[in-house]
Amino acid sequence: MNLMKTRLGPRSLARRSALVATVLAGTAFLTTTSCISTTSGLGEGSSEGCPEFKSQTGTVDANVKVDAKVRTFMQASVDLRAIADKVKVDVKGACIKVATDLGATDTWSTFGDRDEAIANKDKTGACDAARARIVAIMESEAGKRANFALSISRGACHADFEAQVACEAKCNTQTKCDPGKVEERCQPGQLAVQCQEKCSAQSYCEGRVDASANCEGKCEAECTGKCQGTCVDENGKRTENDENCRGKCTGACSGKCTGSCKVEASAGIACGASVKCKGQCTSTYTDPVCETTFTPPKCEIDQSCFAGCRATTAANTKCDPPQVKLVCDAQGSADVQKLVATINANLPTLVAAAEVRGKSVVEVGKQLSASGSAVLKASGDLDGKSLSCATAAVQAVDHASGTLDVAINAGVDVTDSCGSHAH
Repeated sequence: MNLMKTRLGPRSLARRSALVATVLAGTAFLTTTSCISTTSGLGEGSSEGCPEFKSQTGTVDANVKVDAKVRTFMQASVDLRAIADKVKVDVKGACIKVATDLGATDTWSTFGDRDEAIANKDKTGACDAARARIVAIMESEAGKRANFALSISRGACHADFEAQVACEAKCNTQTKCDPGKVEERCQPGQLAVQCQEKCSAQSYCEGRVDASANCEGKCEAECTGKCQGTCVDENGKRTENDENCRGKCTGACSGKCTGSCKVEASAGIACGASVKCKGQCTSTYTDPVCETTFTPPKCEIDQSCFAGCRATTAANTKCDPPQVKLVCDAQGSADVQKLVATINANLPTLVAAAEVRGKSVVEVGKQLSASGSAVLKASGDLDGKSLSCATAAVQAVDHASGTLDVAINAGVDVTDSCGSHAH
C-alpha cells in the first residue's frame, strides 16, 4: 500500500490558497435527492426563463421540461448552494460568538446575509473581528505571560463504499460493471486501514479523543507521555523534555496522542486498538476506509450518473467531530479567560465547517464547473427552456464557489491565529 503523506497542524497560507483554488477551479455533481432551500442571490434575471430553479423545496420539479443533463446539473447546483450555505452559517455563527464574547464592536450586521458579513477587504466581517480580538489578547502583556498552546483533533470523514457501489449499479443497466475495491478507488494518500502489525514510518496513526493513538512522533493534539521538546499542560505550565507530559508537545511525543500522530519511529509503530493508520503498513491490513470521494470504476459507466453517486455518498459521509483545546495560564486576566472559554466552545465548529466538512465539499465539487461549461457549450442542442435553466444553474455554482471561498478562508484564518500567536 503506497499512499501519499498528509500534512497536519495549522494550515499555512500556501495550503489555504491551494484549498480555495480547488474550490474555485471546479466542482462536481452533488446529490440529486436533497430537499433544501435554494434562495441564493443569483444575478438579476438569471432564472427569468426558469422559475422552477427558485423552488423553495430544494428539489428540481420533476415535471419541468428540460434536457436530462440540464436537470442533473440544476439539481447539482442546488445542492452545492445548500452545502455552501451550511458552511457559511456555521462559520459566520461561530465567528460572531467569538467576536462578541471577546468584546468586539458589531461591524458585520450591516451586511445582512451577504458574504461580506463573514470577511471582507475592509476587515469588518465577523471573522475579521474575531481574529483581531484573538490576536490582540494573545499579544497583550497578559497574553504573552499566559503560555498559550493549541491542540486540535480534527477527526476524519469516511465515505461509504457500499453505498457508492449500490448507487453505481443503477447507472448502467445494460452492462455489468465490476466496482473494484475500496483501496483501488480511493485517491492516493486518503486510505486509512487497521494494520495487522505496524503503521510505517512517515505514516499517521489517526487517534481520536475517544481512542488515543500510540505515538512515536509529532502529535497534533494532546500528548500523554514523554515529550522531547516543550510541553504545555492545561494550566499553561511549560516544561522541557518532560518524561510525564500531559498537554501540547511541540516536539516528539512518545506515548499517547488524542489526535493524528505522524510516525517517526524508523521501525513503525502499532497504532492501537480501533485506531487506523493512514499511509503504509509494515504488513497486511484490514478494514480499509476512504477519507475522500471515490475515483470512477474501471468500466463503462454514465459519467453524469457516477458523479451524482459520488456526491450522494459524500453528502452522507459521517465525520468524527473535531475537538479543540486552547490551554494557558489564565490567572489574573479576565480577557485571557474569556479567550480560552470562547475558543474551546466555538472553534470546533469552525474546524468542522472550514476544514473537515469544507474539505469534503471541495472533493465532491471538482467537476461541477466543468460540467456546467460542457452543458452550455452544447447549447446548440438545447431548447430555450433548457438553456435558461442551465444558465441559471451555472450562475448558482459561481455564487456558491464565492461563498465557499470566503467561508473557508475566514474559518481557517481564525484557527491559524490561535496557533500562530501562541507563545
